[in-house]
Amino acid sequence: MRPGPALAGLLLLASAAASACGPTTYNARAARAFANEDARRAIIDDRAADLERAAWLADEVLSSTPYSPGDAWIAALRLDDVEAERLRARLEETPPYDGEHEVPLAKLYRAKLDEALARAAARGERGAPPAFARLFDALAALAAPSGEASAASRLPAAWQALAEHARALAAEERSVERLSAGRPLGAPDTPEIAAAKARAAARRRALAGAHRDVALAAAALRAASAGQEPARTIARDALQVLSFVLRMHIEALAVAPYVVKQARRVARDEPGYRAAVARAEAISRVLEEQRAALSACAEALSAPARTPLEDTAGFEAQEGFLEQGRAISLDAVHLKLKGDVELLFFHQLASAGSSGGVNDYRGRTRRLAYDVDPVFMVGGRALLTYDFDHARDAARLNAGFKTDRLFSSGGDIQYDGSLGRLLGLNGFASDVFDIGADLAGVSTSLKIARFTAGNVTELAVDPATDRDAGAVASAPFQLLLRQIDVGFDLTKLFPEAADDLYLEELLAGFRYMDYKLPRIFYALRERDPGEGDVYVFERQSPAQSVTSRFYQGGFSVRMGNGEWPRLAPFGDLGLYGGAGPVRYAFSADPAVPGAPREVDEATMIALSGNVSVGLRLRLTSYLSRLRLLTELSYNVEAIGQGILSSIHATRRGDETIYTIGRKLDIGGFDVFHGPRLLAVLVL
Repeated sequence: MRPGPALAGLLLLASAAASACGPTTYNARAARAFANEDARRAIIDDRAADLERAAWLADEVLSSTPYSPGDAWIAALRLDDVEAERLRARLEETPPYDGEHEVPLAKLYRAKLDEALARAAARGERGAPPAFARLFDALAALAAPSGEASAASRLPAAWQALAEHARALAAEERSVERLSAGRPLGAPDTPEIAAAKARAAARRRALAGAHRDVALAAAALRAASAGQEPARTIARDALQVLSFVLRMHIEALAVAPYVVKQARRVARDEPGYRAAVARAEAISRVLEEQRAALSACAEALSAPARTPLEDTAGFEAQEGFLEQGRAISLDAVHLKLKGDVELLFFHQLASAGSSGGVNDYRGRTRRLAYDVDPVFMVGGRALLTYDFDHARDAARLNAGFKTDRLFSSGGDIQYDGSLGRLLGLNGFASDVFDIGADLAGVSTSLKIARFTAGNVTELAVDPATDRDAGAVASAPFQLLLRQIDVGFDLTKLFPEAADDLYLEELLAGFRYMDYKLPRIFYALRERDPGEGDVYVFERQSPAQSVTSRFYQGGFSVRMGNGEWPRLAPFGDLGLYGGAGPVRYAFSADPAVPGAPREVDEATMIALSGNVSVGLRLRLTSYLSRLRLLTELSYNVEAIGQGILSSIHATRRGDETIYTIGRKLDIGGFDVFHGPRLLAVLVL
């Protein structure tokens, strides 16, 4: 088997096997369904109400609904794939969804549970006396023959404590966050902060105690004997109910992070909506605590009921855990088709301050002018990606072809994002290395631009006026630019704050850049030693081919709203600084060909910066899993470089001022710029 397909198969199997381990395995499905939605208040409110309703229904069905073995309302707790699609189709066309947003699975389970409880209430109105006032009482009776009734009887109090302490803990944590806002890092806690932290710690201890009581009750249920009626029916009925509520909570927790995130986005423009954010965070905490208790009890009941959890009513949709795992895996796999149209220009922008201070070039007799045709490139790429928990596109495999170039003129442009290949790894080893880097939050990109059409002209310059005096010689222009960026996305450390600040990406890391061009170096010195404000011409080099090679550190940031709005502007800003080795030569008379040259090596300092503005347009509906995005941007990248040949120290009283005594530069900035149109189809 080839490495690529083998890796994909392993990833799918791993996700399927993990699906029995907890609710986080649903994140891939929820991300695909909700992560790129528009933040609409009506949708947020509806989903937040579903979350609140899920917690209320769990309490209602366990604590307040009369029960008799074999009740019809329990048999009504059925939701297979056909029924789920029928419910979803009906709800999608009603407000606030109106066919534009996906209906969460949690809403379908909530609707079915509402129907079942309505049937239970109707039975009560007919006057049929129930065997038990609530399901909790039936569970205690089930555990009684094993002598563990006391452990099971503590379950109602533990259940109520979970919700109470979860809500209170969320409130205390918000208090700590509010009181700590704006305080310096490492500052000692104020009495108010210390008190809030102490209250939060007490709530955590209380939650741990409630979970211990739930664990004891679960152990009692696991040991219960259900060999005879009515114990056998009670065990099966209770397992059906608990599994259905558990599945509702799992699905509610899958959508809850997106309810919170979208509520925060609305609250950025509507400060009064922040209370909705706090409520969504609190109910998410309640649902998670309840889910843990439901999971423990349902798994325990599967023993006396002699029914695997995946065969219960709650997991009838998609026919059980393994089938759900496969579906989750398929939702986590994406085929991305990228189309790319780019026009890239190169210029040298003459500047009297390209290396700091004001540079007076009067006295030079030569300069170079570049007349370069732009590179026009049309490209495409197919990529197969996989989403691990909390890491989108963590596994990227080339599908079909890896080159970006389908058509080009004036040269070509290539992009790559494999750190493994950049380090010399190949095939399967490169893929595995890249997966590890992606999971660690490391982002890589490689850009190679080749210019092959144009001319470089050597111009004579009047030394008195620094004006051009005519062409002396010319040659064909050739340039190969290679740029490698490796960085860590800092927004992964503070995703909520990044979203509030409109930060899509904040990369801090390393940049390597090299390219080769004909150059003339100008040696400059301070006009007034110790001032460092004006530099005057001293000598110049002959025209020569020079390789600029830089190792830089810095950052780049993308500001924007992400991919969820229909139409979204964005902007990029990057700044990197560093140095690299350079080899150059001076001669006694640079205008005389063949004159003896003085070859030297030095360290060239460079500062590179880029800025771009763009507009992203989503062409497909929010309801569609298939997404088609177009992105139009214009990017400008400028590179300034120079050599410091001496540092001048000036003593002024008790202070020593250091300025650059002599330096070499190239008379301006190298500038790469142009528009780019990117279209991405995600299947």
